[in-house]
Parts: sequence; C-alpha cells; structure tokens
Amino acid sequence: MVTRKSMTFPVVITVMVILIIVYLFATIKQTEVICNRTRVFDDDVKVSEEVNAIIDGKKITEMVVVKTIVLPSKYADDTHRNSIKYSLEKTLGYLGDKVKYSISDNAITVTMKVHKNEIVLLNNIDFSVNDDLEIIVNSNTKSSNVIPLTVGDNYTDGEFMMHMKNHGYSCK
Repeated sequence: MVTRKSMTFPVVITVMVILIIVYLFATIKQTEVICNRTRVFDDDVKVSEEVNAIIDGKKITEMVVVKTIVLPSKYADDTHRNSIKYSLEKTLGYLGDKVKYSISDNAITVTMKVHKNEIVLLNNIDFSVNDDLEIIVNSNTKSSNVIPLTVGDNYTDGEFMMHMKNHGYSCK
C-alpha cells in the first residue's frame, strides 16, 4: 500500500519564495549620490555645481548636473547674462537638447541630464575681472583642473563620493 502525500503545501511554499525573490530584485534601488561645490571669484561672482549621480552596482547610469552662476548686481544686466549664456551654449553644444538654460535677475542656471556615454565636465568655469567680467570655460578633458565624468564610468557609490571629495565637493 502506497500513501500519497499532498504536494499542495510544498508547491505553495516554493511559489511564495520565488515571488519574494522576484519582488526583492525588482525593488532594489539604485544608489543616488549628490555632491555639490561652490566657488567665489573676483567681484563676488559665485559658481555652484550640484552633481546627482545614479550608480547601479559599479557603474554610473545617469547624471544630472546643475551649474548656477550668481552675478553680483554690478554684472546682473542683460549684456553680461547673455554673454555668459552664449559662452556656455558654445561649450555645451555637444549635449544638444540634454541641456536647459534658465536666466533670472542675477543668475544663470544650466541643467544637464545625461543617460548615455556623454561626458560632463565639472569645475571648468572660471571668472576674472580685468576691465570687465570675463568668463573662461575650460573644455579640455585632459586639464588637471577639470573633472571629467562620463555615464558608464566604473565607480561604486563610495568610490564616487571619495573621488568627488578629493576634488573639493561635499557629498551625501
């Protein structure tokens, strides 16, 4: 005489375990690292950069970079704002529609959102005052002053934070 036990209970348990595993993999959140830095130049021109990097495992998968240039009232006129915007447009033209510009009374804000292997340069804007305000945008990726970041760069979240902190950024 052969006794047959019910297979219902083991099948239900197996299905539940599989569903839990699938749920856990589906809800794993990518790490988001936010770093920022502010520099003040001659005549109180201020440049702030905020880098929001999404890191999946050991790779940057997306970056949003917001650069804000705040001008003192002495230079907060249409001529200076448009000149700075023009210089930035010429330098960032390679990113196409991934760059948005915003001009307010005393600030120019540039927002770059990149997903593919586009390169973004950080710490590449300088200002000097001779007779007038001059913007210097360094687009040399090999320059020791410029920080090039590319979507697809291999960084863990800790490595990325350390890299940015070594260049004067504060991260969270």
